[in-house]
Amino acid sequence: MRFSGLVLFAGLFALFDSSRAAALGPRYGGQLRIGADASADSLMPIYAVGEGSALDAKFLYDSLVNVDPNFKVVPWLASSWTISKDGLTYTFHLRKNAKWSDGVPITADDQVFEYELTTNPATAAPSKADYDPVSKVSAPNRYTVIYKLHEPNGAFLATVIAQPWHAPLPRHVYRAFAPGQLKAAGASSRLVVSGSYTLTDWVRDDHVLLSSNHEWWHGRPLIDQIYIKEYQSDDAVLIALQRGDVDTAYALSAAMWAALKDDPRYAKVHRPGNLFNQFLPNMKNPILADVQVRRAIMYAWDRKTEAARLFHGEAVAALSPIPWAQRWAFDPATERAYPYDPKKAADILDRDGWRLDPDGLRRKNGRTLRFVTSVPAGSGPVGSVFAFFQENLRAVGIETEPRTLEFNVFNEKESEGEFDMDAEGFQGNPDPDPYLVLSSKAMPPGGQNNGRYASSEMDRLIDEARRESDPGKRARIYKKLQALFVDRVPILVDAMEYYRNVMSKRIGGFDPAKSGSQFPSLMFSEPSWYVVR
Repeated sequence: MRFSGLVLFAGLFALFDSSRAAALGPRYGGQLRIGADASADSLMPIYAVGEGSALDAKFLYDSLVNVDPNFKVVPWLASSWTISKDGLTYTFHLRKNAKWSDGVPITADDQVFEYELTTNPATAAPSKADYDPVSKVSAPNRYTVIYKLHEPNGAFLATVIAQPWHAPLPRHVYRAFAPGQLKAAGASSRLVVSGSYTLTDWVRDDHVLLSSNHEWWHGRPLIDQIYIKEYQSDDAVLIALQRGDVDTAYALSAAMWAALKDDPRYAKVHRPGNLFNQFLPNMKNPILADVQVRRAIMYAWDRKTEAARLFHGEAVAALSPIPWAQRWAFDPATERAYPYDPKKAADILDRDGWRLDPDGLRRKNGRTLRFVTSVPAGSGPVGSVFAFFQENLRAVGIETEPRTLEFNVFNEKESEGEFDMDAEGFQGNPDPDPYLVLSSKAMPPGGQNNGRYASSEMDRLIDEARRESDPGKRARIYKKLQALFVDRVPILVDAMEYYRNVMSKRIGGFDPAKSGSQFPSLMFSEPSWYVVR
């Protein structure tokens, strides 16, 4: 093979330049480029609960505490906190050197302001139910915030205080807005923020550009800019990674991982994920509200073959609301729930009065056993899983047809209850507490129990686990909760996936061993990364 002298020289120069840059070590400058498979619909934190919005908001807003890649709660905007012996009073002491991006100090009153807005029904904050355990929030002085709870809550720090949608909000900026106007304010590209990066540019459904916050309390991040390019499909993100257009992604599907895992340009992340795939039934639909139908679906669905075939062995079939990354609470027995048994599925449907007609479909009292499954556009894995799911169900006389929706429309329809069944991924919280998605007290618009599932027994176990602070005792309660979840099937969990990702080796300081089990934990150490070329 022949090379021109110019090409050979250029290649040697690039190699030398890269090696020299690496040898120089950490320094300011450069851009981290992220390929996103979900777009942001709001960067106002109290509305940032969709995947794209929530992940982007973590760069912009700091909470009082954070959660490290090992699920440990650590000080953040609050340098310390205390919990009363009865577990009812949380007192946080804020850092005195933290400022908003406009230079105004961040104070305890800004946290009180967030609480007031979130709990105001006119704000329609989707995480309002997070504050159900709270009786009062006060600021006795400029840098102290006190939360009073109705009862102890072992998950409070990780699932409420650490979340970006409960980060302080600048009262001096947003007090001029009526609560109903705040969502529109979140569409602005001129946000006043508290995090490691500030918002420079935002073009909806295209990109978000962030610039490092030179006045950040933790110290200026080494990388000057983060460019989040929003793609319409996983395939587009994969192509961007293969071409070197981006450095990393939110996460990789099993097919994307197979295509990149041997690429020497990237460092690799592969750990049990704090996420899973699910089909969410809407309990407002009378067919899916029938627990016998849900049980029959689970037996008719060959999830182990699906995991091997569609996820390339990169997933484990299980039926639990607790991601398997949280091993202390996850019950391995859920991996044995509902083994593939189409005959048993048919028997359940027969006993439930769903008779199989000559056309291969089941009917009961003149109604066909049929529902629509909504699928987010551009998500190749979800579409493939749906096709497999559809084929399995058709074999026992259940018909489901897809409805493909743009990602933000999909989320909007789900929160409004305008769906039969939704095929989606679920990203877990840093704590296994499933209150926000399973409690009857967390129905939309104030909560995210979008399936509208209600069970007094489930509520009791959720509340019992929240009141308990001892991890061993909580784990035993969660074992009972997971057994109830398997029996009632409020959500049709597909498989527990690995968290898979890559990071370009042009990014220095990145350590795959410290990456955690989801994108926020991957980015936990980002302020110390740097661009080597």
